Amino acid sequence: MEQLRKIAIKSCGVEEIEIGRVSYDTFLIKPTLKNLSSVIITGCDGLKDLTWLLFVPKLTHLKLQRLDEVEEIISKKRPTGEQHAGGTKSPFDKLVRLELSNLPMLRSIYRTPLLFPFLKKLGVERCPTLTKLPLSSGSCLGGDELVISYSDDEWLERVQWEDKATEERFLLCCEKVWSFP
Repeated sequence: MEQLRKIAIKSCGVEEIEIGRVSYDTFLIKPTLKNLSSVIITGCDGLKDLTWLLFVPKLTHLKLQRLDEVEEIISKKRPTGEQHAGGTKSPFDKLVRLELSNLPMLRSIYRTPLLFPFLKKLGVERCPTLTKLPLSSGSCLGGDELVISYSDDEWLERVQWEDKATEERFLLCCEKVWSFP
């Protein structure tokens, strides 16, 4: 598992993914996904919690599709990465591509704005309850400009930006697409 670089979990009955043993009063015991860089999860209807992604420090590509019960990618009820040995200090700090599709209950990616120094592509398709992106005017300052792809004009109208500066910075990055590849 320590050498695993890519994982795809598709069309299964998985309800929970646990990395190591977690005690919410102590540190994570021996995280094992230190080289994982690509995670694709699709069609796992019982899956609700993806907070384990905090323990994937080299994650560059995250694709989530057809997950009917996921409300938060990183749960507000779970501890943050700063609290755990081996957890990333800033979630998704290596992420280049984030694709979210057919997540009807998704409300939140992360509770506060993130830096995303390498993020180039954020795709949102059929995520009607995702109205707040974890972006601030200081996000994505690592060079090339972020592209935010969306498929629904009404979704873009519902987005609640962190502040006016964030809206002005990222609204120009938004482009409508009909369907993601």
